[in-house]
Amino acid sequence: MNRLFQKIPRIPFALVILGLFGLARGPVEDRLRGELISAKLLTPPPAEGAFEQMGQSALMGTLGGLRSLVATFLTLEAFDHFSTKSWDDLRQSYQIITALEPRDETHWVSVIWHLGINATANMEIDERLPAFERERRFKEYAFQAIEFAERGIEQIPESSAVRIQLAEVYREKLKDDCATARVYGDIIGLPDAPGYVRRFHGYFMARCPGREREAYAYLMALYQEGERQHLPTLIKEIKNLEEKLDVPGPRRIPDADPDRPKKTPKRPANLLPGDILVPFTREDLRRIRS
Repeated sequence: MNRLFQKIPRIPFALVILGLFGLARGPVEDRLRGELISAKLLTPPPAEGAFEQMGQSALMGTLGGLRSLVATFLTLEAFDHFSTKSWDDLRQSYQIITALEPRDETHWVSVIWHLGINATANMEIDERLPAFERERRFKEYAFQAIEFAERGIEQIPESSAVRIQLAEVYREKLKDDCATARVYGDIIGLPDAPGYVRRFHGYFMARCPGREREAYAYLMALYQEGERQHLPTLIKEIKNLEEKLDVPGPRRIPDADPDRPKKTPKRPANLLPGDILVPFTREDLRRIRS
């Protein structure tokens, strides 16, 4: 028997002993915890899953180098939840995924997109639910997406991708022009900020009640940067503000309103359909010379 124990590596053997001790200790601790809770000497834990009860540091410390592997597995599981439209299960999966890899912005962008865009779109068309319940869940998923976005920004303050996805929720789903303008404004100056966010910040500011004059000054500054900024949407927004603010004619931009139909030039009388040009007759030439 002694020889048998000598053949077993010390470290694995120690792990086995610790595991057996943990199994034996578990029921005793559970019974003691129950007695303490009954005696009101211990507060019962919240009704959440084991992973959600653990803090981020504890979760990362427990899994160690397995964090990426577990996050990958849960990401695949979350895609299954997306396929079956199990939005609450998807949210719970991403609660753990983002805790495991908080600096991976793709996780934050994905969960904001799933909840803020896909889940809300599903609520708009799912006729199996009554209208009031669809509206309730629509708002719930939209605000869950915003909550994830705010947490993601705390973890990765330099990320523009998380904010861009957040702006899409405000713009497309909640129709909140003021919040959309604010988020696009926060993106300006970030290392990977797309060039269009400066214009989008001005466009949605122009549609935010009470900020018309500020938006007009901002968009005019962009317009004065040169031809590269003279895009149809920017010109249209400036012209709308010129009307709202009653800007005097001489101070208005000279560009034509892009929404107004252009005048079609008059076709020559001798130009047939198919752009076939018919030559003048001799009688026409005599009339021209006289």
